[in-house]
Amino acid sequence: MALSVAEIALVSPLGSSPSEHVFFHRAEVNPHASGAFTTRDGEALPVHHCPWIAASRPWSSRIRLLAKQALARAAPGSRKTPILLVAPREALEGEADVARFLTLAGHAVVSQRSGAAGYVRALKEAEDVLRQDPEVVVLAVDSRIHRPDIERWLELRYSAFTRNPLPPSEGAAAMRLVASAQAPLAGKVHSYAVAESEARDDNDLPTDGAALTRVFAALRLRPTVPLVVGPRDVDPLRIRDFHLASVRHHARLGRAEMPSFEGQIGALGSAAGLMSAVFALAWLRHGLPLPGPARERVALAWARSHDGTVGAALVGDERS
Repeated sequence: MALSVAEIALVSPLGSSPSEHVFFHRAEVNPHASGAFTTRDGEALPVHHCPWIAASRPWSSRIRLLAKQALARAAPGSRKTPILLVAPREALEGEADVARFLTLAGHAVVSQRSGAAGYVRALKEAEDVLRQDPEVVVLAVDSRIHRPDIERWLELRYSAFTRNPLPPSEGAAAMRLVASAQAPLAGKVHSYAVAESEARDDNDLPTDGAALTRVFAALRLRPTVPLVVGPRDVDPLRIRDFHLASVRHHARLGRAEMPSFEGQIGALGSAAGLMSAVFALAWLRHGLPLPGPARERVALAWARSHDGTVGAALVGDERS
């Protein structure tokens, strides 16, 4: 069944709302980079971070503030609204412990998962939750503004053996889903699917694109999908994965608009998948241009996690 989306939230170095993100992207506005991060020689690094969080703020605090901001913009009707949280494993324990932070603030975090594709599993859980609750929030957050992450990126920045990695970034997204299908809505989630690939970020197995191809097939794609958002140009693994899967679905995806969302903002980690889905919904919601005569205003948002999980969702505006 389709999931009704009542509200969406998106925060990153590019903007503080879904509307700002789509229009700033169209206007080719650069994400915020304060110049606070430098090499030992004083060279300013293109590290993108949210301007409303001080560059010196500890990583654990950044994660919590990002989650709080996105959740507030999703505007749940009650503090008891179930929250399905997606965050890096390090943020689900220790000093950061986003779930505990939200719980102490009176919210109800009912599940936790990690990875960019984790939001798809959260959508499946949301469908089950909505059978007994009037609304549920899927919340994803991550920050790579962390000294170890920045140092690893710097080591590979000009590597002769691999594609230059995206600079570290941060962000959060939220999607408030409701049981009622009555307008006004921010959009709909028509279908979603997830699969496991043997190729992961930490092994040398080449991807055959089979898992992502199966995911696209399971979505029951429309004859023409006019918008696709995902990490199609982030790194060699994701580039090849998408090339293989999209070629096998060329008739449906070949003419789509494919904005480079994460490529513009930087590495978004576990938040990337839901952030892409919310960005796609905002694009449709505001009527931004789509290629050709689009019969249905729908978009494909896909993601790949570090552990090889691939997932995608077919989303649409309230008219789809």
